[in-house]
Amino acid sequence: MTKIDSLRQQVKRLFNSEITPQLINDVDLRLWLMVPPVDQNFSPAQIEAIWSNMPYWAFVWSSGRALANYVLENPHLVKDKVIADFGAGSGIVALAALKAGAKQAWVVDIDQAALEACEENATLNNQTVLTAKSLDEIEAIDLILVGDVLYDPRNHGLASILFTQETSVIWAESQAQTKLSQYGPVASLDSETVPNIGGFDEHKQIHIYHHGL
Repeated sequence: MTKIDSLRQQVKRLFNSEITPQLINDVDLRLWLMVPPVDQNFSPAQIEAIWSNMPYWAFVWSSGRALANYVLENPHLVKDKVIADFGAGSGIVALAALKAGAKQAWVVDIDQAALEACEENATLNNQTVLTAKSLDEIEAIDLILVGDVLYDPRNHGLASILFTQETSVIWAESQAQTKLSQYGPVASLDSETVPNIGGFDEHKQIHIYHHGL
């Protein structure tokens, strides 16, 4: 079974839908994303199963999309740097960083399917990414890019951890922006999740935070 076949199976099982290469116009990148399912009336049991096994890689979430745009609008922030896209999902931020001139891009995610999706998405855009399940696996990083990982209260400690280390960080957040308010945003962007189905993500105002830049 190919990586794409495995990714297709996951989306078919959870959403009874497909994945196809889709162009995200504002960043001019193509990604394997889920086609919105015809039937979106999910039962409580289905919703529980989806959230327990969510294929985050099959969406471009609003914060990641905003961060990709921010990087492309400010290429000097990533140019000639080794970057790590933390909680990469589809890998859109890493791909945008490479497009903006990053020397090398790592995609970091605990989900093996996400890492495989990132590799397939890189191939779609004639790029190459390196994969890791933890930042500790990477010897040297110039910049960490983080988008929308505070949706889970268990992740709220990440901000204090990443913002107190030597490596520079650019963070985009929507749902839990109050957890970063002490740092003060440097920019605010409007963005939407693709596909946005069944209200899985209704957060459209994204704040950008810097550390060590």
